Amino acid sequence: MTGGPFTVAFSPADRTRPLIDGRVKVEGYATRMLALDHEDMFVRALTKAEFDAVELSYCRYTIDVAKGNSPYIALPIFPSRLFRHSAIYVRSDRGIAGPADLRGKVFGVRNYANTASLVARGMLEDEYGVRAQEMIWRVGDIDHKERAKIDVPVLPAGYDVKPVTEGKLLSDMLAAGEIDGLFDYQPPRCFVEKHPHVARLFPDYPALERDYFKRTGIFPIMHAMVVKRDLAARNPSFVRALYDAFVEAKRLAIADLYSPGALAISLPWVTEAYTETVALMGDDFWSYGMAANRAAIDAVPRYVHAQGLSARAMPAEELFVSEANFRR
Repeated sequence: MTGGPFTVAFSPADRTRPLIDGRVKVEGYATRMLALDHEDMFVRALTKAEFDAVELSYCRYTIDVAKGNSPYIALPIFPSRLFRHSAIYVRSDRGIAGPADLRGKVFGVRNYANTASLVARGMLEDEYGVRAQEMIWRVGDIDHKERAKIDVPVLPAGYDVKPVTEGKLLSDMLAAGEIDGLFDYQPPRCFVEKHPHVARLFPDYPALERDYFKRTGIFPIMHAMVVKRDLAARNPSFVRALYDAFVEAKRLAIADLYSPGALAISLPWVTEAYTETVALMGDDFWSYGMAANRAAIDAVPRYVHAQGLSARAMPAEELFVSEANFRR
């Protein structure tokens, strides 16, 4: 071993499991791999800078870099990616027939500055011309109380973003008709329980998301791996070794998706889903690296600025370790 030990934290997933179970190592370095709940991990990383490398919200990381107070620099490793057409829920009795009808409506969101809601709002502006400033935002817990205090960001004039009344839950407010809609990264309780007036804005979201990717090339990035800036500066070979380890772990996970002889994943048609995904998105559909992801990389800092969360759109060159480290 040439260095370490370094602590590396990330969410458990198929694409990170080989790092957890030891099948993949960070070559030349002693590492302590921690698979953590992402909310707890974010708090520990952002308040204590507890980890040498850690998976972070791409939106929150971008905001901190724009403010000049991030101890981290990003690597083009994206452990969490999701299309977000599915994340928008509406009251079906408010005359919302399509995205244009969202203007002037009151929408709940768990956090105005989380990546899921940021990307969904960015998609609405890019695809349908509906800007964040044209909607009213109420921030709160969704299905159950999670926080003692609801914080909202300081935004420029023209944004209406406020916390909900203490004790209120956004899912209950949507069911009661106190808000017109809700952005949520997972189905809220009122939708799961089939409230008669709660529906998705885009019921056929898989088809829309496929079309969106075909036209834009964007597979939205939710989280990126980051490493402490001082560590990256003094030990660039660790950065490359860590990148290579994440690439290899992902390769092993993707290989399990195509196993027509004996299924490695417990879904009956996983092989067919894999084949369809490759036909649409290419062999390296969950790609790492700068060149293959430039449209998705640039989208988030553009949305951060457009939605009032930074004074300027941060260029990728200020957010990521030099591309030369990861050119393959």
